[in-house]
Amino acid sequence: MSKVISSGKEFVFNDEILQNPYPTYARLHQEGPLHYLEVGSKWPVWSIVSHAECSSIAKDTRLSAKRAKQMLLPLPISRQAEFSELARMLSLWLIFMDPPEHTRLRKLLNKGFSAAAVEGLRPQVEAIVDEMLRPLQPGSEVDLMREFANPIPVRIILEMLGISQDMRDTFVEWSRAIAAFRGNPNRGVEEAQAAQDALISLTEFFRKTVAERRRNKGSDLISLLIDIEEEGEVLTEEELYAQCIALLFAGHETTRNLIGNGMYTLLQNPQQTAELREKPEIIRSAVEELLRYESPVQFTARVLKEDIEVCGQPIRKGWTVLCMLGAANRDPKQFDEPDRLDLKRLNNQHLAFSAGLHFCIGAQLARLEGQIALRSLVQRFPKMKLTGPRPEWASTFGLRGLKSLPVIM
Repeated sequence: MSKVISSGKEFVFNDEILQNPYPTYARLHQEGPLHYLEVGSKWPVWSIVSHAECSSIAKDTRLSAKRAKQMLLPLPISRQAEFSELARMLSLWLIFMDPPEHTRLRKLLNKGFSAAAVEGLRPQVEAIVDEMLRPLQPGSEVDLMREFANPIPVRIILEMLGISQDMRDTFVEWSRAIAAFRGNPNRGVEEAQAAQDALISLTEFFRKTVAERRRNKGSDLISLLIDIEEEGEVLTEEELYAQCIALLFAGHETTRNLIGNGMYTLLQNPQQTAELREKPEIIRSAVEELLRYESPVQFTARVLKEDIEVCGQPIRKGWTVLCMLGAANRDPKQFDEPDRLDLKRLNNQHLAFSAGLHFCIGAQLARLEGQIALRSLVQRFPKMKLTGPRPEWASTFGLRGLKSLPVIM
């Protein structure tokens, strides 16, 4: 076990790491599975890079997912009270809950994300992808994030929720504000204020939408949750609004990164891309490898409910542990040649969707969207290539995705 004492801002969360974290991850794997960080002046954390330990911690009931309040710790102490509503609203999200609350809500939401329900969306997703690609002409210069990767996931989740597509750009703006707060350990007052404003606006939107949906139910996900509630399950109004917001955020933010990161990776590996084009049946393993290789979610956090030992290191109750999923997915003890892209990789037990109770509820939907979107791009535009300067990554360390992806189609 190795302990590395250093500042998080210099050690993990800086611009160099934002652009390419993998050389640092490789060094951390050599030094040991556990590393000590200081993020801000009042937020000491331990980070785990080992695949085995990240998987174990994600399943360990001695650690809590209730970490919304801890997200305020990097802010100046004198300003934290201003954002108590932000922490309270985030604490209602499924991913920030522990059993039994988590178990109850997960059971309700599972009905909307069952394998059958997701597979039933395939024709709809294929039609949306086809419609979005139709205007794009071979040889034209396009920002693939703006024209395709960004709008696809939010369009699909809006259809699932039964919400007008007229709101798409507004929802993307609100989602990015929340992502800038959630995904940045160096978050400041400006990011907190924008995220709080976005959550308040989203809550008010869903308050009105749910009231209208109670009067006119459909076959959408909101109507399903209302029906479940009326069948006797306990789902408060605030929980209903919060889950709608969380589904919208997660359904957009991580899938846009899967599509954008995946296509960027494929364009950097033309031989593998050519094989995918010739053998589209490998798309499932290809998407799993892209999820491993360039993970949309780079870390997740847990808070200790009691004093425990991790990797031989005693850690006190109340401290935060970061499971560095992006590093775990490049762990040489788990994956042969972890820095090599292999679209046909076997036994790919990556942690891109985390593990345990909080395994991503929308994983199957994200996979479906990624498979259809990436296969369509590769097949329709065989001459696509990167153009312009190196693409810039969004400043959200925990949610790894591109700001833009300029290509020639």
